[in-house]
Amino acid sequence: MTDPFDYKMLNQVRDRALTQPKDAEDVMFLRQASITRLLDRLYDVKRDFSSILDIGSFNGQVATQFLAMSPAKHEDNYTLFQMDISEKMRAFAHPSATYIHSPDMHFLKQIKTCDLILSSQFFQWVNDLPGMLIQCRNSLKPDGLLLANFFGGRTLQELRACLTHAETELSNGAYPRCIPMVDVKAAGGLLQRAGFALPVCDSDLIEVTYSSIYELMSDLKQMGEANALNSRSRQFTSAKLFQRAGEIYEQEFAAEDGRITATFELVTLTGWVPDESQQKPLRPGSAQNALADYVASDPKNKS
Repeated sequence: MTDPFDYKMLNQVRDRALTQPKDAEDVMFLRQASITRLLDRLYDVKRDFSSILDIGSFNGQVATQFLAMSPAKHEDNYTLFQMDISEKMRAFAHPSATYIHSPDMHFLKQIKTCDLILSSQFFQWVNDLPGMLIQCRNSLKPDGLLLANFFGGRTLQELRACLTHAETELSNGAYPRCIPMVDVKAAGGLLQRAGFALPVCDSDLIEVTYSSIYELMSDLKQMGEANALNSRSRQFTSAKLFQRAGEIYEQEFAAEDGRITATFELVTLTGWVPDESQQKPLRPGSAQNALADYVASDPKNKS
């Protein structure tokens, strides 16, 4: 079976993303929103971490902002690893980090046991997500934490529909032009199957408006989210396709001001490696009080 993603192409996509002339802040706002949501989850965690792995480090901001958290969530003598599929991302690694270039994604064998794995906007590119989650679990110490977010199944649903409609209309067939993404229910199931305790999986919908389909696709390219599917078309794409898709987009998904809307679903996974110190649910039937007794004693339930 062919892997869905072409890692050689993805390497090129990520290499090009941070060399574009457009102001980085203009195109990285979704990445920053993802990082903010990811690190917000750590504020409620009552412990510090000594060995941290950042998977898909890209421009290094996950680790940089994690290390700048106040109060700090890392020990003074911490160890930091940053990994990316692109060698050029080494230039953005934190000065204290050990950088790992992994073009084939077989990098976890190089990591000693850690107690925190972070990843923002990278797991959507993993060919074997169930295997990746199992490897993450095996690389974490008991009571270690995996905290990751990535684009989920409803991401770019408008663009996907418009491109498929336009290409089918023009050529009686359509190539996949948006990557397949895991929905939130499936992601939660994979987290449990990987053996994580206290698993939590949730999603946020972020709606962004653009002046045109061309501006949307330009931002995707400069964020490092361009098409890197193995099944992508290898032929020159006619401008007529994007023109027609843009017309459909404006007809179906434009607001009153004429700007088009693009939906991004951000799925967040939280899972702990099982440990005896963790809270555990009581056994069925072990409760000391019946719910019926509480209901009967509540004045609001008395007539």
